[in-house]
Amino acid sequence: MSGDAVRRRLNRLADSRSPYLQLHADDPVDWYTWGEEAFRKAREEDKPIFLSIGYLSCHWCHVMQRESFKNHTISNILNKYFVPVKVDREERPDIDAIYMRAVLLLTGQGGWPLTVFLTPDLKPFFGGTYFPPEPRYNLPSLKDVLLAVKEAWEKRRSEILNSGSNLFELVSKSLTLRVEGEAEVKIDAIDMAYDQLVLLFDDEFGGIRGAPKFPMPTSQLFLLRYWRLKGEPMALRMVEKTLNAIFLGGIYDHVGGGFHRYAVDRAWTVPHFEKMLYDNGMLLKLYAEAWAATKNPLYLYVVRDTSRWLLSELKSAGGGFYSALSAESRGVEGGYYLYSWDEVAGALGDEVARMLGCTPVGNFGNGLNVIRLPPKPEKISEALGMDLFSALDYISKKLGEHRRKKQKPAVDDKIIASWNGILLSGLSYAAAVTADTVLSNAARDAVEFILKELYLDGELRRYWREGPAEARGLLEDYALLGCGLLDLYQWTGGGKYLDAALSLADDILEKFDSQSGGLHDTPPDPDTPIRPMSIEDHAYPSGYAAAVQLLAQLYLLTGEERFFEPARRAVKAAWQRLQDDPLSHISIISAIPFVLDLGGQLVVATTGDPWQHLCQLASKIFEPYVVVSPSRSEALKSLWVGKEAAGGGATYYFCRGFKCLLPTESLEELKKNMRQTLS
Repeated sequence: MSGDAVRRRLNRLADSRSPYLQLHADDPVDWYTWGEEAFRKAREEDKPIFLSIGYLSCHWCHVMQRESFKNHTISNILNKYFVPVKVDREERPDIDAIYMRAVLLLTGQGGWPLTVFLTPDLKPFFGGTYFPPEPRYNLPSLKDVLLAVKEAWEKRRSEILNSGSNLFELVSKSLTLRVEGEAEVKIDAIDMAYDQLVLLFDDEFGGIRGAPKFPMPTSQLFLLRYWRLKGEPMALRMVEKTLNAIFLGGIYDHVGGGFHRYAVDRAWTVPHFEKMLYDNGMLLKLYAEAWAATKNPLYLYVVRDTSRWLLSELKSAGGGFYSALSAESRGVEGGYYLYSWDEVAGALGDEVARMLGCTPVGNFGNGLNVIRLPPKPEKISEALGMDLFSALDYISKKLGEHRRKKQKPAVDDKIIASWNGILLSGLSYAAAVTADTVLSNAARDAVEFILKELYLDGELRRYWREGPAEARGLLEDYALLGCGLLDLYQWTGGGKYLDAALSLADDILEKFDSQSGGLHDTPPDPDTPIRPMSIEDHAYPSGYAAAVQLLAQLYLLTGEERFFEPARRAVKAAWQRLQDDPLSHISIISAIPFVLDLGGQLVVATTGDPWQHLCQLASKIFEPYVVVSPSRSEALKSLWVGKEAAGGGATYYFCRGFKCLLPTESLEELKKNMRQTLS
């Protein structure tokens, strides 16, 4: 078949940079991308819009494609009576936020694939998630849903339009914020969040009670900060219990390294197999911080193992990091990660195979096994006659030989600005606690790539894939990348990274600030029916929360009120939501001590490269509410006034509220002084 003939068989999605949209390019559905072309067709032909939102590593998104969007009967109905629009939620999380909120309001539950019906003026009137091709799982078939909506559109139009307008108004109200009255930002919000986490804590397996079970690194990072701020031992115990259980379970890949998305059971044993950059970036930072707080060598092993996986599997040739690995291999969920009894027992012996949770019938089903560790992993050490970490490496090597014979899961090779920002924060801190220049160099490479390829003419693009995407950067891209740059500055001393973070903060104030007091998710965009203010955390911190943290930390470093007032105002605008549902907004709550100036500044003055001193600092002192300044900058001139290195090493100046204690060259003295001041 000629190239032109093949081209004629492809729909509009073939021209997209999104790998998820390209996956649907040969569907018989006449897909449109989100934009005016689709909206105009809906208006001119008086048809409802069928909006389908998913992402590349979503298993059920692939199932719905195979079952329904490749089905000619269903595609014919879609093409004849609707304007079908396909959106990659990782490309347009702002669109996803609007219509996910609509479905949650309609049905009480959401997820992906997301299926929403819209009027031609983009107002949602019906929706759900996965619909099968035939009725099952107590769900109607997609065909029946389409025909029912078609009939309603023809016969009950006024009812639909009225319903859509009412729902759209509710969505708009729920996604906007305004400073009302004189809300006062108080530290007791962190106590409310902590109390809720204690009530929901699974004392047997860690994390939140119930299943499915997500690692929720935002909550664990909050607990570490609460422990450090309040000295509450229960907070640290909750973190340790959770991190130990996660590592022992099947959610951690004991063969290849890195974390799967979540566990389907309470005990973390059976994972949902996709691996996401943002999960691994946050968990990298979490385990690094937990090691700094506890010195548990298990956590340092996880940091090194996860870092190795990230650099080997998700790092691009240019330096940026890819988004995800799919859950599927050859169309089988988890196929790449599962083992037969014969494979494990043949490589390691029957005794060790049983210790790893494997059975001849399979702990996953169909004779296949997920590898996990026993509650007392030292038993493996005894069985193999080597220390624990050597034993773990040996298991990884032997089972890795079988895995390498399998087809790897597909890589989502989008390099997303915000997700790389999350990774930068984790990689920068991990580099410091391990004193590993390979990691710090990888962080620098990623930054150089992002700033060169995605920060174009003063505007950040959302992602790169074979070139920068047209999709404009969102608040989360500017804010999370800014936080990553600031962490890279703090733990390497590179002044240009601070300058870049300052530029992104200025962009946030220019492009996303709202007269009402909050921060918009999006820059002004005619294709977006609402400029939402999404303040809830989901899998990772909201852009709103990251912006508050970035602006507040920059204020602590520079003393410039232009950063402090927008941060304080943004928290005030969100205050009622924080009171009503602390756990959904825990990243904003985690930033409150910065806004209330309960942390401090640490100047590390040296005569040369501060790297070695920063590594010693990271490994010996854990104070997450102290911002570190290891190099001079014009923006930091007030902080650095009179601060010089006293000798050949480092001199530490700890300040709070821009009032500094006497300098010291001793980390032990610094640690004692900081604890006394911050307690």
